[in-house]
Amino acid sequence: MLSRKVLPLALLDIKGDRMTEPSTGWQLDAITYSGGTQDGGPRANVKLSRAGEQVHAEGSGTGLIDAVCHSISQATGVEARVVAFRAYSVGPGSEAVGEVELEVELPGRRVAVQASSTDVVEAVGLALVAALNQYNAKRPARG
Repeated sequence: MLSRKVLPLALLDIKGDRMTEPSTGWQLDAITYSGGTQDGGPRANVKLSRAGEQVHAEGSGTGLIDAVCHSISQATGVEARVVAFRAYSVGPGSEAVGEVELEVELPGRRVAVQASSTDVVEAVGLALVAALNQYNAKRPARG
């Protein structure tokens, strides 16, 4: 089992307006992934939950980040595309935490988010879920 230290997410839309994550938003419960050039290439499986609902999805992509993005998009029903990705190491050596910053394009909107974990692929998943939660929080209610 991976040890993770998730730092508070700074949720920003592309204009730099700060938001807080809604408590009714999606949560990333589990993520598994595999990569390589054989056996179908990079794949990711995600398990998400929201308000008692659990969903599972699997996606593939040109790389692990793309595969995670596809699987989370499939699970939530919202098309997301990572348009910028930056990763940093925070801390010493093998105990370092990976911090990622993403710009994510969603229908009609682009948001910037960040997340941290000892597993950089998990950090990407956490950041994508944060972007979707921010997107859903600002969408007009359907009636």
